[in-house]
Amino acid sequence: MPPRHLALGLLVLRLTLGVFFLQWGIEKLVVPNTTLAIFRNFYGLELGAALPMALGLAQIALALAFMAGLAPTVTYGAVLLLHTMTVLVTIPRLISPWNPVSNHFFIAGVPVWGAFFMLFLLRAEDRFTLPRLLRRPAAAPA
Repeated sequence: MPPRHLALGLLVLRLTLGVFFLQWGIEKLVVPNTTLAIFRNFYGLELGAALPMALGLAQIALALAFMAGLAPTVTYGAVLLLHTMTVLVTIPRLISPWNPVSNHFFIAGVPVWGAFFMLFLLRAEDRFTLPRLLRRPAAAPA
């Protein structure tokens, strides 16, 4: 595969995964009770009423940094770690997707995890990031 094709593919992967991750951050602000229920039901944690907003703002900041390609080892690794935790806590739902308290849509998190993992592995090849684009020399005037 030509390097430009790989770089373009990684850009599309990063942006689409970033939108996926960003949506969950925005949800924490828009529907904080959903966040409270998720933490209670999946993680066994009772959060204070203000925590969804703080978590949402942090997740939005991380998603934007991820989408821009800032500090790829840190940001790509962080979203991979957070999504890994999400997939792990849904394993009971994954192994029994059609029971009355489950939902077969949880399986969608597995290929998303694979995409986060692949992007982390190929982060050095991710050329169309904001820092790399800003470093490019300006084109010579015609």
